[in-house]
Parts: sequence; C-alpha cells; structure tokens
Amino acid sequence: MDDAEQWFRRGDRLADEGGPAEAEALALLSAAVAAGHGPAQLRLATFLLHQYSDADAASHAEALRLLDEAVAAQVPGARNMLGVTLWDDGALDDAEDCLRAAVADADPDAPVNLAGLLHQKGADAAAFALLRQAAERGDGPAYWIVMRLLPPHSRAAREVTVAYESATSPEDRPVCVLIPADQWQLDASVLPTD
Repeated sequence: MDDAEQWFRRGDRLADEGGPAEAEALALLSAAVAAGHGPAQLRLATFLLHQYSDADAASHAEALRLLDEAVAAQVPGARNMLGVTLWDDGALDDAEDCLRAAVADADPDAPVNLAGLLHQKGADAAAFALLRQAAERGDGPAYWIVMRLLPPHSRAAREVTVAYESATSPEDRPVCVLIPADQWQLDASVLPTD
C-alpha cells in the first residue's frame, strides 16, 4: 500500500473522531491530496464542509475547489457531493446539473438527493418519478420514502415493493430510514391514487 493510501485511511478515521485528532486528520488528508489521491480530495472536502471545527469561508472555498477537481478527475461520489454542496449554497440550477450528472453516472446516493432538490423547486411529479424508479431498482432510502408517500395497500405500493424486493436481497435492505416528519410532503395530486 502506498503512502497516499495510508495517509488517506488514517486521515479518514481521524476525521471521524474530531476533537484533538482533527489537526492530524487535516494534515494527513492534505498530504494524500497533494500526492494525487483522488478519494482523498472528496474526503477532505467533506471534512472541511461538515466536520472541521474551524470551518469558515476560506475552508468552504477550498472544499468547493477540491470537489471541482475531484469531479474533473471522475472520483466516484464527487458530483453528488458537489451537487449537494451547491444546493446548500442556494445555487439550485447548478446543483441540479451536478446531481443529474451523478444520477447518470449511477451514483447510488444521487437519486434521493436530486429528488429532494426537485421537490424544493416544486417539481414534485419529477421528484416522485425519480424516487419510484430508484426504489424499484433497489435503493433502500428511496423505497422508504416512496412507501411513506403511497397508500399502504395500494396497487402502486405493491408494485414498488415487488420490484424493490426483486432487486435486493433481505440482508441488503435497510431496516429503517430516518425521515423527519416535515420532509417529503409531496403534492398529493402527483401520487398514484389506487
């Protein structure tokens, strides 16, 4: 295993610990990035955006730069993370473009994120269609959201469940997914009624 991979792995573990380990995590992930380790770009950006205690405008800008570079290098997950970050920043159209590209790249986290963005933009029919497609392909969070939206004994709920179960094995299905009560309140007129 090369040094960059070792720095990445240790930095990743320390980043999750936080506190006193934070400075070493930052140094290790930065060293891995400097050595050209693509996944370290994504991990360092995520750390700067969501875990770094000294986060400020400069660290946010650095995270965006890292995400842009990771997208250019085709690091798995980078388009999705850039899309979510742009969404958080209020750049909805740019976020949608990134998330659509992530869905096209088959990023497993992108469909639910894109559906959430579409819902925020008022495109509930498109959001539901995307969630349903993802659920039928075996996406656990999408399945739980769709089942929360559909009447439990409806034909649509049965169809989605059959497709979801065909696409997954029991041990791969999440036992539960946390969905806050105020999220995913899609316009009922876009949902199947039977």
